[in-house]
Amino acid sequence: MARRIVETNAVSLDREKPIYEEGISKQQIRNENPYSKRHGVIFPSAGAYEVRVDY
Repeated sequence: MARRIVETNAVSLDREKPIYEEGISKQQIRNENPYSKRHGVIFPSAGAYEVRVDY
């Protein structure tokens, strides 16, 4: 199942992008983090991960 990743313009102390658990919708993430700029989806694919970014 896919997981969501969020990019923001703000810099955190650890400089990491938050990755959310499976089953959370894009709308739930936007309610939690209204200042996020890019939303992407991570799909497991043959032992690796494929990232797709939607705006």
